[in-house]
Amino acid sequence: MQKIFTVDPIDVLKISMQSEKEMREFYTKAASLTTDDDARSIMSGLANHADAHQQNSINMYTRLSGKKILFLNLDKRYKLMTLQRCADELHEAVRVAKRNEKELSSFYSMVARRFMEPDLRIFFRKLATDHYQHLTLLEASFEETFEDDEETSESILDQITHESE
Repeated sequence: MQKIFTVDPIDVLKISMQSEKEMREFYTKAASLTTDDDARSIMSGLANHADAHQQNSINMYTRLSGKKILFLNLDKRYKLMTLQRCADELHEAVRVAKRNEKELSSFYSMVARRFMEPDLRIFFRKLATDHYQHLTLLEASFEETFEDDEETSESILDQITHESE
C-alpha cells in the first residue's frame, strides 16, 4: 500500500478522484469481458459506484477548496501505484478487482484515521466501507477456480477408498 505520512485533505481527495476514475474504467472493461448477464450487471454496478464515489470526492473537494473541477487531469503523484489494471480475461480481472477493492478499503481506512475533522473522517470511512462491501460482493459472486481441484478430489477419494478396505 502507498504510504502517506502527512495528510493534506485536498491531496487525498485528488487521489480518491483518480482512483475512482481508474476503478470505473476497470469495471467498464471487466463488464465487456463477459456474456453472462449477472456478471455484467455486477461489473456495471461497480462501475456506477466508482462513478458516484468520484463525484462525491469532487463535491467534497469543491466544498473544502472552494474550487470547481471542470476536467480531471491529475499528475502521477495522485495515483495509487498499488491499483492494478483490468486483465483481458474475466477470472483474472475478478482476482485483480478483489485486490484493488481490498487496497482501496485499507487506504481509505488509514486516511480516515489521520483526520481530526469529523466530516472528513466520516467521508473516508464511508468510502472504506463501500469498497469492503464491493470486495464482499465479488467474493460472494465469483467463485475462485483452482487448477488442481480434480487432482485433490481424486486423491481424497483414493484415501477414503483405501481406508475403507
